[in-house]
Amino acid sequence: MNKAIPDPPLDPAKTRAAFNRAIDHYLPSQVFHAINDDLSFEDALLYTASLLDSASATALDCGELLDSPGRAKILAVWHLLEIARTTVDRSIECMKPLKAAP
Repeated sequence: MNKAIPDPPLDPAKTRAAFNRAIDHYLPSQVFHAINDDLSFEDALLYTASLLDSASATALDCGELLDSPGRAKILAVWHLLEIARTTVDRSIECMKPLKAAP
């Protein structure tokens, strides 16, 4: 079947604006994650290390399911997460007092 009138060209700006309106309507701005005011610096670092570990595992699992170039992008994200996790782990180690030599 041929249409007498073709579809109008897609306008990405209008599509994005409609998408944003729908998101704002169905997912109003709320805080999805709150931090306890009594959280210590060390506990915050430990929690961050745990979050980075979970994100890293998720990225690695997703990377195994994809083909190139998506796989390369996900593995690059995994690598960045590993760098961040290693840095946080080192920060936690630096917080421990050094044992005095006997």
